[in-house]
Amino acid sequence: MKKQRKWLLFTVGGIVTTIAGYTVYRFSKRPANTPEKFLKSEHFSRKVVACLGDSHTQGTMAHNFVNDLAVQMGDKGYDFINAGVNGDLVYNALHRVEDVIECEPDYIIILIGTNDILARLSKSNEIHFEIKKQLPQKPTESWFIQNLRQLISLLKLHTNAKIAILSLPLISEDSDSVAFKAAVEYSKQIQAVAQETNITYLPLNERQLEYYETHRPTKQKRVVRSPFAYFIPSFKHYVMKKSWEEISQEAGLSLTIDTVHQNKMAAQMIEQLVRGFLEKEMND
Repeated sequence: MKKQRKWLLFTVGGIVTTIAGYTVYRFSKRPANTPEKFLKSEHFSRKVVACLGDSHTQGTMAHNFVNDLAVQMGDKGYDFINAGVNGDLVYNALHRVEDVIECEPDYIIILIGTNDILARLSKSNEIHFEIKKQLPQKPTESWFIQNLRQLISLLKLHTNAKIAILSLPLISEDSDSVAFKAAVEYSKQIQAVAQETNITYLPLNERQLEYYETHRPTKQKRVVRSPFAYFIPSFKHYVMKKSWEEISQEAGLSLTIDTVHQNKMAAQMIEQLVRGFLEKEMND
Protein backbone atom coordinates (compact mmCIF):
# COMPACT_ATOMS: atom_id res chain seq x y z
CA MET A 1 0.00 0.00 0.00
CA LYS A 2 2.80 2.42 0.88
CA LYS A 3 4.57 1.60 -2.37
CA GLN A 4 1.36 2.26 -4.29
CA ARG A 5 0.88 5.58 -2.52
CA LYS A 6 4.47 6.61 -3.25
CA TRP A 7 4.06 5.56 -6.88
CA LEU A 8 0.83 7.55 -7.14
CA LEU A 9 2.40 10.65 -5.58
CA PHE A 10 5.42 10.28 -7.86
CA THR A 11 3.18 9.97 -10.93
CA VAL A 12 0.98 12.93 -9.98
CA GLY A 13 4.05 15.00 -9.17
CA GLY A 14 5.55 14.14 -12.53
CA ILE A 15 2.38 15.12 -14.37
CA VAL A 16 2.12 18.43 -12.51
CA THR A 17 5.78 19.20 -13.16
CA THR A 18 5.39 18.38 -16.86
CA ILE A 19 2.30 20.57 -17.26
CA ALA A 20 3.93 23.46 -15.36
CA GLY A 21 7.09 23.13 -17.44
CA TYR A 22 5.11 23.08 -20.68
CA THR A 23 3.17 26.21 -19.65
CA VAL A 24 6.35 28.10 -18.79
CA TYR A 25 7.97 26.93 -22.03
CA ARG A 26 5.04 28.20 -24.10
CA PHE A 27 4.77 31.66 -22.55
CA SER A 28 8.56 32.05 -22.46
CA LYS A 29 9.12 30.98 -26.06
CA ARG A 30 10.35 33.82 -28.24
CA PRO A 31 8.25 34.75 -31.30
CA ALA A 32 9.07 33.58 -34.81
CA ASN A 33 9.88 37.14 -35.94
CA THR A 34 12.66 38.13 -33.52
CA PRO A 35 15.51 40.43 -34.66
CA GLU A 36 17.86 37.44 -34.76
CA LYS A 37 15.58 35.49 -37.10
CA PHE A 38 14.89 38.57 -39.21
CA LEU A 39 18.60 39.06 -39.90
CA LYS A 40 18.79 35.50 -41.23
CA SER A 41 15.83 35.96 -43.56
CA GLU A 42 15.39 37.55 -46.98
CA HIS A 43 13.31 40.71 -46.69
CA PHE A 44 14.07 42.44 -49.99
CA SER A 45 12.92 46.08 -50.18
CA ARG A 46 9.97 45.92 -47.80
CA LYS A 47 9.45 48.50 -45.02
CA VAL A 48 10.75 47.16 -41.70
CA VAL A 49 8.92 47.93 -38.45
CA ALA A 50 10.71 46.96 -35.24
CA CYS A 51 8.49 46.69 -32.15
CA LEU A 52 10.58 47.04 -28.99
CA GLY A 53 9.16 46.26 -25.58
CA ASP A 54 8.24 43.77 -22.88
CA SER A 55 5.59 41.03 -22.59
CA HIS A 56 2.96 43.31 -24.16
CA THR A 57 5.07 43.14 -27.32
CA GLN A 58 6.37 39.57 -27.08
CA GLY A 59 2.72 38.52 -27.05
CA THR A 60 3.01 35.04 -25.55
CA MET A 61 1.26 35.87 -22.27
CA ALA A 62 -1.78 37.53 -23.86
CA HIS A 63 -3.06 38.82 -27.21
CA ASN A 64 -0.26 39.41 -29.73
CA PHE A 65 -0.68 42.83 -31.37
CA VAL A 66 2.52 42.51 -33.44
CA ASN A 67 1.18 39.42 -35.21
CA ASP A 68 -2.11 41.20 -35.87
CA LEU A 69 -0.31 44.16 -37.43
CA ALA A 70 1.82 41.84 -39.57
CA VAL A 71 -1.37 40.27 -40.96
CA GLN A 72 -3.12 43.62 -41.44
CA MET A 73 -0.19 45.38 -43.12
CA GLY A 74 1.84 42.59 -44.66
CA ASP A 75 0.23 43.05 -48.06
CA LYS A 76 1.09 46.75 -47.90
CA GLY A 77 4.79 45.97 -47.93
CA TYR A 78 5.59 45.95 -44.19
CA ASP A 79 7.64 43.40 -42.25
CA PHE A 80 7.28 43.39 -38.46
CA ILE A 81 10.06 42.46 -36.06
CA ASN A 82 9.10 41.41 -32.54
CA ALA A 83 11.77 42.67 -30.13
CA GLY A 84 9.66 42.14 -27.04
CA VAL A 85 10.98 40.23 -24.03
CA ASN A 86 8.81 39.17 -21.09
CA GLY A 87 9.57 40.99 -17.86
CA ASP A 88 11.93 43.59 -19.33
CA LEU A 89 12.32 47.04 -17.81
CA VAL A 90 13.58 49.95 -19.92
CA TYR A 91 17.05 49.19 -18.52
CA ASN A 92 16.96 45.72 -20.12
CA ALA A 93 15.68 47.02 -23.47
CA LEU A 94 18.51 49.55 -23.43
CA HIS A 95 21.06 46.76 -23.08
CA ARG A 96 19.75 44.79 -26.06
CA VAL A 97 18.99 47.74 -28.32
CA GLU A 98 21.83 46.67 -30.64
CA ASP A 99 19.61 43.81 -31.83
CA VAL A 100 17.10 46.34 -33.17
CA ILE A 101 19.75 48.65 -34.62
CA GLU A 102 21.32 45.80 -36.63
CA CYS A 103 17.99 45.23 -38.41
CA GLU A 104 18.15 48.77 -39.88
CA PRO A 105 14.42 49.37 -39.37
CA ASP A 106 12.47 52.06 -41.17
CA TYR A 107 10.16 52.46 -38.17
CA ILE A 108 10.52 51.69 -34.47
CA ILE A 109 7.58 51.28 -32.09
CA ILE A 110 8.39 51.42 -28.36
CA LEU A 111 6.05 50.09 -25.67
CA ILE A 112 7.79 49.58 -22.35
CA GLY A 113 7.63 50.69 -18.72
CA THR A 114 5.01 48.44 -17.13
CA ASN A 115 7.63 46.34 -15.36
CA ASP A 116 9.38 49.46 -14.09
CA ILE A 117 6.16 50.02 -12.15
CA LEU A 118 5.48 46.40 -11.18
CA ALA A 119 8.99 46.11 -9.74
CA ARG A 120 8.14 48.84 -7.23
CA LEU A 121 4.82 47.48 -5.96
CA SER A 122 6.23 45.28 -3.22
CA LYS A 123 9.52 44.20 -1.68
CA SER A 124 9.12 40.70 -3.13
CA ASN A 125 8.55 42.15 -6.60
CA GLU A 126 11.60 44.35 -6.21
CA ILE A 127 13.78 41.38 -5.27
CA HIS A 128 12.30 39.24 -8.05
CA PHE A 129 13.06 41.79 -10.77
CA GLU A 130 16.47 42.74 -9.38
CA ILE A 131 17.57 39.10 -9.49
CA LYS A 132 15.82 37.88 -12.65
CA LYS A 133 16.62 40.97 -14.69
CA GLN A 134 20.02 41.64 -13.12
CA LEU A 135 19.22 45.23 -12.24
CA PRO A 136 22.12 47.34 -10.93
CA GLN A 137 19.86 49.35 -8.61
CA LYS A 138 16.36 49.59 -7.19
CA PRO A 139 13.85 50.74 -9.81
CA THR A 140 12.75 54.36 -9.44
CA GLU A 141 10.78 56.77 -11.60
CA SER A 142 13.84 58.93 -12.24
CA TRP A 143 15.86 55.87 -13.32
CA PHE A 144 13.05 54.89 -15.68
CA ILE A 145 13.14 58.35 -17.31
CA GLN A 146 16.95 58.32 -17.52
CA ASN A 147 16.99 54.92 -19.25
CA LEU A 148 14.17 55.92 -21.60
CA ARG A 149 16.04 59.05 -22.72
CA GLN A 150 19.17 56.99 -23.33
CA LEU A 151 17.27 54.30 -25.25
CA ILE A 152 15.71 56.85 -27.60
CA SER A 153 19.03 58.67 -27.99
CA LEU A 154 20.78 55.48 -29.12
CA LEU A 155 18.01 54.60 -31.57
CA LYS A 156 18.10 58.09 -33.08
CA LEU A 157 21.90 58.09 -33.26
CA HIS A 158 22.32 54.68 -34.88
CA THR A 159 19.24 54.35 -37.11
CA ASN A 160 17.38 56.47 -39.63
CA ALA A 161 14.06 55.13 -38.37
CA LYS A 162 10.94 57.13 -37.67
CA ILE A 163 10.27 56.43 -33.98
CA ALA A 164 6.97 56.32 -32.10
CA ILE A 165 6.45 55.57 -28.42
CA LEU A 166 3.21 54.45 -26.78
CA SER A 167 2.16 55.55 -23.33
CA LEU A 168 1.55 52.66 -20.93
CA PRO A 169 -1.53 50.48 -20.86
CA LEU A 170 -3.54 50.60 -17.65
CA ILE A 171 -2.20 48.49 -14.81
CA SER A 172 -5.02 46.94 -12.76
CA GLU A 173 -8.67 47.71 -13.29
CA ASP A 174 -9.07 49.76 -10.13
CA SER A 175 -8.65 53.50 -10.57
CA ASP A 176 -7.85 53.94 -6.86
CA SER A 177 -4.91 51.52 -6.89
CA VAL A 178 -1.27 52.59 -6.70
CA ALA A 179 -0.42 50.72 -9.92
CA PHE A 180 -3.25 52.34 -11.87
CA LYS A 181 -2.18 55.83 -10.83
CA ALA A 182 1.49 55.03 -11.50
CA ALA A 183 0.73 53.99 -15.09
CA VAL A 184 -0.98 57.33 -15.64
CA GLU A 185 1.93 59.25 -14.09
CA TYR A 186 4.61 57.32 -16.01
CA SER A 187 2.66 57.92 -19.22
CA LYS A 188 2.87 61.67 -18.63
CA GLN A 189 6.64 61.27 -18.28
CA ILE A 190 6.75 59.27 -21.52
CA GLN A 191 4.89 62.06 -23.31
CA ALA A 192 7.33 64.63 -21.96
CA VAL A 193 10.34 62.58 -23.10
CA ALA A 194 8.75 62.09 -26.54
CA GLN A 195 8.32 65.85 -26.92
CA GLU A 196 11.82 66.50 -25.63
CA THR A 197 13.40 64.01 -28.07
CA ASN A 198 11.11 64.93 -30.99
CA ILE A 199 9.61 61.50 -31.60
CA THR A 200 5.94 60.61 -32.12
CA TYR A 201 3.82 60.04 -29.02
CA LEU A 202 0.94 57.56 -29.25
CA PRO A 203 -1.62 58.05 -26.42
CA LEU A 204 -2.48 54.47 -25.44
CA ASN A 205 -2.97 55.23 -21.75
CA GLU A 206 -5.37 58.05 -22.55
CA ARG A 207 -7.37 55.88 -24.95
CA GLN A 208 -7.64 53.07 -22.41
CA LEU A 209 -8.64 55.51 -19.67
CA GLU A 210 -11.46 56.78 -21.85
CA TYR A 211 -12.66 53.23 -22.53
CA TYR A 212 -12.32 52.27 -18.87
CA GLU A 213 -14.59 55.11 -17.75
CA THR A 214 -17.53 53.56 -19.60
CA HIS A 215 -16.56 49.89 -19.22
CA ARG A 216 -15.50 49.58 -15.60
CA PRO A 217 -15.61 46.00 -14.30
CA THR A 218 -18.51 45.27 -11.92
CA LYS A 219 -15.90 44.59 -9.29
CA GLN A 220 -12.74 46.65 -9.73
CA LYS A 221 -9.60 44.56 -9.47
CA ARG A 222 -6.23 45.67 -8.20
CA VAL A 223 -3.07 44.41 -9.81
CA VAL A 224 -1.82 40.96 -8.87
CA ARG A 225 1.38 41.80 -7.03
CA SER A 226 3.20 38.49 -7.47
CA PRO A 227 4.88 37.87 -10.85
CA PHE A 228 4.12 34.16 -10.40
CA ALA A 229 0.36 34.80 -10.48
CA TYR A 230 0.53 35.37 -14.25
CA PHE A 231 1.16 31.64 -14.65
CA ILE A 232 -2.55 30.80 -14.20
CA PRO A 233 -3.91 32.57 -17.33
CA SER A 234 -1.12 31.01 -19.39
CA PHE A 235 -1.99 27.58 -18.02
CA LYS A 236 -5.64 28.13 -18.98
CA HIS A 237 -4.61 29.23 -22.48
CA TYR A 238 -1.89 26.71 -23.36
CA VAL A 239 -3.10 23.66 -21.43
CA MET A 240 -6.87 24.12 -21.13
CA LYS A 241 -7.00 25.67 -24.63
CA LYS A 242 -9.09 28.68 -23.60
CA SER A 243 -8.84 31.86 -25.66
CA TRP A 244 -7.38 34.97 -24.07
CA GLU A 245 -10.84 36.54 -24.39
CA GLU A 246 -12.49 33.72 -22.44
CA ILE A 247 -9.90 34.10 -19.70
CA SER A 248 -10.45 37.86 -19.55
CA GLN A 249 -14.23 37.46 -19.39
CA GLU A 250 -14.07 34.76 -16.71
CA ALA A 251 -11.96 37.10 -14.58
CA GLY A 252 -14.51 39.89 -15.02
CA LEU A 253 -11.97 42.22 -16.63
CA SER A 254 -12.53 44.71 -19.45
CA LEU A 255 -9.02 45.37 -20.86
CA THR A 256 -6.72 42.72 -19.44
CA ILE A 257 -6.60 38.99 -18.82
CA ASP A 258 -4.95 39.24 -15.40
CA THR A 259 -4.96 42.98 -14.46
CA VAL A 260 -1.74 43.53 -16.49
CA HIS A 261 -1.59 41.75 -19.86
CA GLN A 262 -3.75 42.89 -22.75
CA ASN A 263 -6.91 41.23 -24.01
CA LYS A 264 -8.08 41.61 -27.62
CA MET A 265 -9.89 44.91 -27.02
CA ALA A 266 -6.80 46.50 -25.46
CA ALA A 267 -4.51 45.08 -28.15
CA GLN A 268 -6.73 46.56 -30.85
CA MET A 269 -6.18 50.01 -29.34
CA ILE A 270 -2.43 49.49 -29.72
CA GLU A 271 -2.88 48.28 -33.28
CA GLN A 272 -5.02 51.29 -34.26
CA LEU A 273 -2.48 53.75 -32.89
CA VAL A 274 0.49 52.05 -34.55
CA ARG A 275 -1.33 51.60 -37.85
CA GLY A 276 -2.35 55.26 -37.82
CA PHE A 277 1.26 56.30 -37.25
CA LEU A 278 2.56 54.11 -40.10
CA GLU A 279 -0.14 55.19 -42.53
CA LYS A 280 0.49 58.86 -41.76
CA GLU A 281 4.22 58.43 -42.32
CA MET A 282 3.57 56.56 -45.56
CA ASN A 283 1.39 59.39 -46.88
CA ASP A 284 3.67 62.26 -45.84
